[in-house]
Amino acid sequence: MRTFLALLMVLHVSGDNTTIKGVLGDSVLLPCRCKYDKDFQWQWNEKLVVFNETLSFMSNKSNRYTGRTTWETSRNNCSVLLANITAEDQGIYECCFHTNRIYEKSSVYLIVSASYSVCQKEDGVSGGVKVFQCKAGGRYREAWIQWTLDGQLLSNSATTNISHKNHTDAVKGIYNFSSKLRTNLNWTSEPMCDVKAINVSTILNYVCDGSAEPIREIPKRIRSIKVVPICLAVGLCLFLFYSISRGHK
Repeated sequence: MRTFLALLMVLHVSGDNTTIKGVLGDSVLLPCRCKYDKDFQWQWNEKLVVFNETLSFMSNKSNRYTGRTTWETSRNNCSVLLANITAEDQGIYECCFHTNRIYEKSSVYLIVSASYSVCQKEDGVSGGVKVFQCKAGGRYREAWIQWTLDGQLLSNSATTNISHKNHTDAVKGIYNFSSKLRTNLNWTSEPMCDVKAINVSTILNYVCDGSAEPIREIPKRIRSIKVVPICLAVGLCLFLFYSISRGHK
């Protein structure tokens, strides 16, 4: 009987395996339905403790999850909110807990994505060469712009030249990428640019801010100058009308 109870206490019961997605720099909820009677903890890739209810494992200051997890105290819910997601956070998370002397765990696979705004424009034709420009901005540095035509990746050749420039907006923490494609080929379709990143997927939002010319307000001084001739013309018409009316009397 004692042997049976000992085996029962170390029995592993696999829970739900869930895949969730998070965006770099945002927060994501690691879900775990539980009803534990002792304590519980979250771990990443079976080697790094993410959260422990007793906090006994969080004394290591080198743990990158310190100060980034929040749990709403509940013995029926072991879900933890992970803040400020990084590319290194991608992987398998396990929620481990004891209930009725049974050791249970459920797994969550976190996929991390980086979001970028992308603007593509055709600069026109110069000397028989078509020029296309692409600009992108996001919060993940390990990325680059690539060009494709009908699904095929483009690269530098005798007929196509691709150049790249990168710089950082230190104030906003945005990494900006730009690229120009020049070709003397008469393609029937237009090349497309997108962004690829190391170790994470990308979310692209194609928008060109400031593409439309803003409506400019006429300065007050200019408006007053335009109003003066109009007033003079109206006054002259009234004077002539008054003079003609008196002549007929």
